[in-house]
Amino acid sequence: MKATLLSIYKAILLPIILFFVPIYMMVFLVGLSTLIDTAFGIWKSKALKEKVSSKKCRKGLVPKLRSYVVIILLLYTADFYIVNELTHLFIDIDYVATKLVAFALIIIEVKSMDESFEAVKGYSFITKVFSNIKNIKKVKDDLQP
Repeated sequence: MKATLLSIYKAILLPIILFFVPIYMMVFLVGLSTLIDTAFGIWKSKALKEKVSSKKCRKGLVPKLRSYVVIILLLYTADFYIVNELTHLFIDIDYVATKLVAFALIIIEVKSMDESFEAVKGYSFITKVFSNIKNIKKVKDDLQP
């Protein structure tokens, strides 16, 4: 029985796992951003004295994580077999569709984190970061002759 399970693993699961190895970091980053967003949501709920329950967190986190991972895996499969060949006609970046969608999902999560942050602190950290970048550019331009 143990030998049969090992042979199934070697014959079926291992090739599937190896197929998705090139995008493991994208999946990890999207998952990490989702977990961080959940932490921000819990922080916001506690700061605003709202009730936090594990059931509520689970109902929000698990479906979102599952759908994000499935989206990335399915898009990568399509990208691998179809889209990558088409995009190479115009740009020389591998799996650009998968990368763009993963980036968009991370942006969605960062925006959600910003909304939670703004609800607690009263200002947007995204706006603050961009205003600091503008100030740094202005100082740099003022220093150059």
